[in-house]
Amino acid sequence: MTTPPRRSQALDSYHPACEAAVNHQIHLELYVIYVYKSMATYFEENQVTLKYVGKFFLGQAAQMKEHADRLIRLQNQRSGQTRVYNGNIDTPDYNYWDSGLKALEHALDLAMNVNQNLLHIHQLAVAKNDARLSDFLEHNCVHDQVKSIKELRDHISNFPVFPSTSEDSLAENLLDKLSLNDKKN
Repeated sequence: MTTPPRRSQALDSYHPACEAAVNHQIHLELYVIYVYKSMATYFEENQVTLKYVGKFFLGQAAQMKEHADRLIRLQNQRSGQTRVYNGNIDTPDYNYWDSGLKALEHALDLAMNVNQNLLHIHQLAVAKNDARLSDFLEHNCVHDQVKSIKELRDHISNFPVFPSTSEDSLAENLLDKLSLNDKKN
């Protein structure tokens, strides 16, 4: 009778708390993708016509998907146990965005939440002596997330503030064409 193969050292050293935290991060990033796609769809509609804002959020969703895919690959390499809580991703809290500025502010809140969670996982990895996970997060996640936060803050700071609704709309259209168009998403 043959004995079952021994689990690899990478699997043996993957602490269950780290594995669970990465699964939570995957779930969070899938939710953010859903929200960004909701924003993109809203701003690309004919009534709203802020197509560059929509394209910006599509680009953000694609970037977030790339991050989630990296984390899923990590889980598969380390444990093979990628779990999204009950397979359910919450629907976005909103499907109507008052303005491009409000959507960008909400996106910034989400990005900050994602970053905070990444930092928590990093601290956990350090506490559990998981250098592989710590290194992975530093090189594949945290830096990109900080860049995304900076980009969102820059777009928010470029939004002119006007007192009237019609001027807000004009300001959004100008930002849409001038600032977000530079992204070329």
